[in-house]
Amino acid sequence: MKLPSLLISLSLLALPSVASAQSFEELRDRIATERDAIEDGEVRTLAEFETREAMLALLEAYDRFASAYRRREVVIELKRFDDHEDAFQPALEKLMNVAVGEPVLEVRTAALESLGLCAQNGPSFLALIVESTADDSLRERAMELHVRLSGDSNDEWYRRIYERSLGSVQEELRGGESKKRKGRRRKGDEEEVEEKKPIIWPTPRLRATAMGAIVESLSVEELTTALERDPSGGVRRAALEELARRREKSALRYAETIFGRADFPPRDRAVAADILLDEQGADAAEELIDVALKTTTPQSLRAHLAGRLALVKDEGIQKKLAKLVGKGKAPQKVFALEATANNNDPKLVKKIRKGLRDKQEAVVIATVDTLIERRDRESIEDLEKLFEKTKLSGVRAAALRGLSALYDGENEWVERLVSLTDSEELDQRNAALAEISRLGRRNMVELYMKKLTDPNWSTRLIALHALEAYRDTMVLTPIIERMSEEQGRMAVEFGDTLFRLTGQTFGARASTWEKWWGAQSAESFRLVPKAELEAIVAASEERKLRQISNAAFFGVRIESHRVLFILDVSGSMNEPMRAEYVGELGRPRIDVAKEELARAVQSLEPGALFNLAPFSGGVDSWLENGVAGADDYSREDALAYIDRLGAAGGTNLFGSLEFAFDDPDVDTIFLLSDGEPSVGDIIDPQLIREAIAERNATRNVVINTIAFGADLQVLEWLAEDSGGTHVSID
Repeated sequence: MKLPSLLISLSLLALPSVASAQSFEELRDRIATERDAIEDGEVRTLAEFETREAMLALLEAYDRFASAYRRREVVIELKRFDDHEDAFQPALEKLMNVAVGEPVLEVRTAALESLGLCAQNGPSFLALIVESTADDSLRERAMELHVRLSGDSNDEWYRRIYERSLGSVQEELRGGESKKRKGRRRKGDEEEVEEKKPIIWPTPRLRATAMGAIVESLSVEELTTALERDPSGGVRRAALEELARRREKSALRYAETIFGRADFPPRDRAVAADILLDEQGADAAEELIDVALKTTTPQSLRAHLAGRLALVKDEGIQKKLAKLVGKGKAPQKVFALEATANNNDPKLVKKIRKGLRDKQEAVVIATVDTLIERRDRESIEDLEKLFEKTKLSGVRAAALRGLSALYDGENEWVERLVSLTDSEELDQRNAALAEISRLGRRNMVELYMKKLTDPNWSTRLIALHALEAYRDTMVLTPIIERMSEEQGRMAVEFGDTLFRLTGQTFGARASTWEKWWGAQSAESFRLVPKAELEAIVAASEERKLRQISNAAFFGVRIESHRVLFILDVSGSMNEPMRAEYVGELGRPRIDVAKEELARAVQSLEPGALFNLAPFSGGVDSWLENGVAGADDYSREDALAYIDRLGAAGGTNLFGSLEFAFDDPDVDTIFLLSDGEPSVGDIIDPQLIREAIAERNATRNVVINTIAFGADLQVLEWLAEDSGGTHVSID
């Protein structure tokens, strides 16, 4: 969408000298003619003229450029015109419109961040985005940037945004509908109708950010009202923290109430727990322990309480926590391990070791991690027994991790790790190879080269990263030779590795790398020095944009050729999206999701492998096993499958992710959901996060997440932990 223009009068700036004008004209004309084929740096050179003419030439270049890389160059440079009286208006308006309407996520993000660096005029344009019908995630980031740039002069506007609750918007809509009906009149046989009025929806995060900007100016009465009546968790937390900062007596009372309410969000209760502990110390610790031990307590809150209690320097509390080790169900046992992290009593450590024999996988893995943190070499014998006897791949990988940490690079252990790299079990093979790489042994390069041709992509990826860490010209030949066999995400990974080693920007083009390397002298060639590596890595995203694929799902690029689309088809997906205009109904979420999924499948590159996994109470799939190539037949069959999808049932988020990780070919996941997990083996969001992180430790699957109509922290976690992208849609 395009936002309304800001009308201001423009004046002409004095022209540059004749010589510079000629230089400018030559550069402008060359960019207009050669377009994306121009040399790197020429966009910046054009911008450095810093005249209105240069700015207009940049705007024209943006519209001519085909590549996202070049368009991104333009929006990065447009911010330099912020303080130019005759040029800032069209320059910043362009940034605003690109941030809202550009289809490529990286370019949209660059445009918005550029606006956020325009201290003089940026806030006005950011405010327009906040008060537009743009995507919520964009509006929320615009508000964050606005707060960072602005001062007290915007308090009135922040207050208006903060006070714009969902209830107030619904009231506006009811009034708008009444006015709209009264405003209709007949003219002959035609009916004149008012122009559509867009609905500017509030979001909890938007309101909380606005409130944060003015929270110190709010009265105690206003803060109290927010605590008692506002449905937004972010607003409640900000109000409670501000009351506590002011040392208001009511803060403690509210903290006690919120912490004791199981129906309040875990983040609210965590803030309340911090206040109780800060104010009451050991006296509050007793209550925190009692809540942590309840089976109904969310795991994210339990983990937060464990971390805080571990810091309590009270002998009685620490003794009570120590007695809890090994007692209860898995969540309680893990809590006790985390809460006693700073208790170094030898008797306690001996008690902790018994957890290696626990029947619950989560407890065993947590025990291993605890013993690693404590550097407890006396547990090596027990870990050896665990490694040999367990049949659970997750436990075996944890035991291997523990042994490696405690043996700390002993030669005999390294030899065992080398033998384990030939294991038929993928997780064990990868874990062993990753540990060898972590130990940094310089004599293992031949092993990495061998594993660079492993049948599984995740093993090859670990070997590739190990060769990169080796940092020697001898690794270039095997990497370049293998690259021609790779596709999709793996081809990109190979190109990125070579880029960081050599500084060359050939991307995923294997033939170009081969030709370039053939013309080099391997004996005299030098890798990019480590001192320059940081700047090289910072430029890697720009390099990626040169070969950007048109394939995307809700704006997130699809680089993978082994991708799984996981789609929530629970009953709540029948609910409508938010309407964009007064008097209209939003489309059902399921229809929007199916339409975007079909578009993504159609845009997949030839040869890409993919599968579809809709889930509700259970998990279904387009293909029963594996992935299919993106040929004409597969696309048509997949599109027909998508068209038949309907929405009903619960939300088995964990089950869908288990299905994904059961397929060793999948290297990238796109997960769309609109609600908290409600059914499945694991429902607690924090436990889902921990379980998937454990499974992904040696797989390196990228998880991109799309939240539909809700603020789902578990989706943010999954993307963050795996290096994926998270977007919010409503």
